[in-house]
Amino acid sequence: MVGLTDIPGLSAVSGAGSYEVTYDAMYKKYGGFDFPSVAIELNGVEFSKNKNHMLVNDIRVELTSGFEASIASFRIYNAYVIGEEGSDESKYLFENLKKQTILGASANISLGYGSEVKSVFKGFIASVDFCFVEDEPPYIEVTAMDVKGIMMASSYATQVAAKSYGEAVRELLKRVYDKTSTANITEKVTVTDTPDKKPASAGDKASAETIEMVSESDYEFVVKAAKKFNYEFFVDRGNLLFRKARSEVRPLTSLSANGGIIFYRLGYSLTGMVERIEVRAIDPGTGKVLIAKDKYNEKLSTASKAKALIKGSSKVYIDPTMFSQAQADARLESLMAQMSYRLGSLECECVGMPDLIPGRFMDISVGSPGDNLFYITNVVHELNRNGTYRTKLTGSVDKVRAGKV
Repeated sequence: MVGLTDIPGLSAVSGAGSYEVTYDAMYKKYGGFDFPSVAIELNGVEFSKNKNHMLVNDIRVELTSGFEASIASFRIYNAYVIGEEGSDESKYLFENLKKQTILGASANISLGYGSEVKSVFKGFIASVDFCFVEDEPPYIEVTAMDVKGIMMASSYATQVAAKSYGEAVRELLKRVYDKTSTANITEKVTVTDTPDKKPASAGDKASAETIEMVSESDYEFVVKAAKKFNYEFFVDRGNLLFRKARSEVRPLTSLSANGGIIFYRLGYSLTGMVERIEVRAIDPGTGKVLIAKDKYNEKLSTASKAKALIKGSSKVYIDPTMFSQAQADARLESLMAQMSYRLGSLECECVGMPDLIPGRFMDISVGSPGDNLFYITNVVHELNRNGTYRTKLTGSVDKVRAGKV
């Protein structure tokens, strides 16, 4: 992957083909998905080592490859002592927890089965709530966010020294990493260069565009850059990723109705689909009109009528924020992907599998014409108090599948 920088290194996987992990391998690894378990580390200390027999339950981890932050929440039980009737001696045992549940402390959640667990979330404690519900034991609810929550807090104006958005993002995320890695909130950073980076042969000639942060947070700046060039910006278990959208093409796994899936709803819709998209802008240096256009050529359905319905339709976008043909091409690619990935949608619930993460393609095999390679944008892991562990997936696809991977 050209222009990929790791802090420290993160190997890139490219090329469609075999799956990274199979359902059978996960089934064997996790002992037939019996006896769900959780391991939580707060502020660098394993929660299971508390001396007051407190229990963690009702775990929910919401992961995304979108621009929003991933969050996790869980409840701590057996953390409340009820005094005698008429007394004021009832209290939360927070004195024994405050070092672990202090706001801003690191939170690492692992899920699995038996002694085999895998990290599904890494971030920091964003809020702590003390709760009581009639006819239920009182509990403490802890909510954690990934590092995006920290990035959202700052706001300032400055001119960036970098000559491309990719370089500016790398600079910024490196600064975020330096502040949070020692607190065990982040692991590494991976940044792919953006199309506006000039080749070495161009020398140090100033760019036509000045890169500035104007009363915006680190988060807002990186999201702006990602939208500008059809890139993704998300956090995978402490790993900050800024890369070309859907560039990790190797499927993570294959799931089916008799291979992990408990419920699914998938479908296809022509809503919002057009045949052609065109982007126009003006080069401020030459006054030349910049035009980028493309045609949707993927398979819309198993028959030909759907293609005929959108024939001749088009959308034209005028974007004054673009300064080069490369930026116009990137904007076109982003708009085409946004439109194309409205075609197919997936909602799916599976037996709990901690290996499932967003930002990857997954092969959903439920029988033709439903079979397809969906790009997963959201993953929710839930382990409730009755011991049931489930994983829910949300995904999309830009074409009807013509054949197997």
